[in-house]
Amino acid sequence: MLDKHMEEPLLFKRKRLDFWRMLAEMPNAKDATLSTQERILVAGKTGTGKTAQIWTLPGRKFAYIFDPNSMSTLRGCNVDYEEFYPDFLEMDATLKGFNKGSKSDVPRAGKKLEPKVYMKWIDDINAKVEKGFFNDYDWLILDSLTFLSKSVMDRQLFINNRYGDIEELGDYRVVGSKMADVFGSISSLPISLYCTSHFTTFQDEKTKKIETQLMLPGKARNILPLMFTNVWLAQTAEGEKGTVKYEIRTRPDPRGLQDVRSSIQGLQTIEDVTIRGFGDLASGGIGALLARARQVPGSKVTQLRP
Repeated sequence: MLDKHMEEPLLFKRKRLDFWRMLAEMPNAKDATLSTQERILVAGKTGTGKTAQIWTLPGRKFAYIFDPNSMSTLRGCNVDYEEFYPDFLEMDATLKGFNKGSKSDVPRAGKKLEPKVYMKWIDDINAKVEKGFFNDYDWLILDSLTFLSKSVMDRQLFINNRYGDIEELGDYRVVGSKMADVFGSISSLPISLYCTSHFTTFQDEKTKKIETQLMLPGKARNILPLMFTNVWLAQTAEGEKGTVKYEIRTRPDPRGLQDVRSSIQGLQTIEDVTIRGFGDLASGGIGALLARARQVPGSKVTQLRP
């Protein structure tokens, strides 16, 4: 025990000062500003407006396009992009026989089909990160994860000498784990992320319940949604005078996709994200929701690049 009248040893004094200095520098959530960096995953059926929402995202945008239908929606949009599609020479059109004594198509001699989309994309994004390419952008966009995961699966089958064959359970596990690893790195980039995906609905054979899942393989189906600040479900509804109204669901439907959630305060369960006008005058959509979030009273928001 130290005598209370004794002078505090210098070592103890330094440790105490360091402790209080650490507490003073430690961030507190009540002082956190509302960051403009969001990670948004929008899942939905084809035609529900997932890609069109890219028009409304504020700031500078760069997109990796894997969906061959994306550019028909984005033509005229102010977004830099690169496309990653399978080359025609990568196509495996052979059919495989399954029944006893059945036949299978034989690939043409001398033709080695090699799917390269995934590896080309990995090389490209690594090179861009090393050069600081994304420092000049506010949004990194991937449209869509469905087609990206297919390119990973094609590569997995190829390196196991089964390209063109039916996927096995082990393939889904490997591809799902690899996609989770890749997105762990992507989500750490200091840039907002917008991704699109599809979902599938099926009836469980044991419980007979209707299940809805993201159309992603293995581990990625559970891990990827955890890396996004917002996971929304895109859907359509009938508007006035027979028009189509585009909506997003920000909370899970008890009988629908359970990954749905939102970190933006004040959103309704169903939000109207219909885009009113395109081009430079595009308004509404997800961009309007983000603008509303930046206007939360008392929040300090970093401005986007002009």
